Amino acid sequence: MKKCVTKLLIFALMLSTFACKPVATSESKSGRHEVVDLMGRKVQVYDEPKHIAAITGPTYEMVFMLGFADKVAMVKSGHTKNYPAALLTNPNLANLNGIAANPSSSVNIEDYLKNDIDLVLYYDNEIEMKKFDAIDMPAICVSKNTGLVDTFEEIEKLSVDEYIEVLTHPVFILAKALGTDVAKEKYEKWKKYCSEKIYYIYDKTKDLKESDRQKVYWGNTWGEDIRTSYPRKNRYYEVKLAGGTLIGTDENLNFPEITAEQLFDWDPDVIFVDNHGGRPDLVIKSMMKENSKWSSIKAVKENNLHRVPAGIFFMDKGTTTTLLTMWMAKTLHPEIFTDLDMLEEVKYYFKEFYDYELSDENAQNVLNGWYKSA
Repeated sequence: MKKCVTKLLIFALMLSTFACKPVATSESKSGRHEVVDLMGRKVQVYDEPKHIAAITGPTYEMVFMLGFADKVAMVKSGHTKNYPAALLTNPNLANLNGIAANPSSSVNIEDYLKNDIDLVLYYDNEIEMKKFDAIDMPAICVSKNTGLVDTFEEIEKLSVDEYIEVLTHPVFILAKALGTDVAKEKYEKWKKYCSEKIYYIYDKTKDLKESDRQKVYWGNTWGEDIRTSYPRKNRYYEVKLAGGTLIGTDENLNFPEITAEQLFDWDPDVIFVDNHGGRPDLVIKSMMKENSKWSSIKAVKENNLHRVPAGIFFMDKGTTTTLLTMWMAKTLHPEIFTDLDMLEEVKYYFKEFYDYELSDENAQNVLNGWYKSA
């Protein structure tokens, strides 16, 4: 009797152990290859993942561009409905499982197990990444909220070629992780586009005098508050390429908050208002209203506030940063970029990289910051 009980206990323990492991098809377990992610972690990923959890916002857009939208099984809550352009290119996005997640949240492994996930695209969070390692579920970081490089001094010193390599490297990592010729070919085609467009912008703005470069402030929007921004290193190079000078804080936080006094001291010529926080319309309306406390700032006085475009995700992240840089260049220097038609450029990008024919109306919606707050 004791032997039978012992065997039953061992069998129950085995079942419990297997229940904690990800269950995947033999096809998705056919082989592995190594990828080094943005955190420098060496990860053995499956050769052709079938069920991807694209948790950080830029990652699902990157997966879409590389031609694997049908492999995405999980996303962050809100990302299934906040971006109308994403739903155009992939209507099934609305049916995907969404989970609450942010850079500091705790991972619930059960969410990933029940969705049969075999590749996780996650935040730059070493502690939470270890939970995926513990169950042998490949997880990589291909986007970082704190920017492409660690310090302002690094981004400031980059040559154009070095910047292109830094900009495109996350997509290179993801293409390698997806492990197919399709992903590789899409990546090479996209990188060529980025390189050509970046040099197109650079050639037109490289000789601008400092006095001809407008001072730009980049504001994110929680409620009516414009005082939350990025670290200056996050968008410094793009604004410089576009023919502007980015002002802001060098504090290396995700969304550093500045004081009103700082914004008055900087007195920007132009303010770009992002969708982060969800209500750029409130911010612009508040800043432009009669007797606004911001009325003495040059950008407000001259009605030079611009809502940042939004595509499959925020246009300054994922694969569309170059498209956003072209928009900034056209906005800051329309007299230089007379040959640049942003409506046609957006339509071309959607056709070429998302295989979707965007109407003129919806291309204009993208340029207008097409976003629906959850």
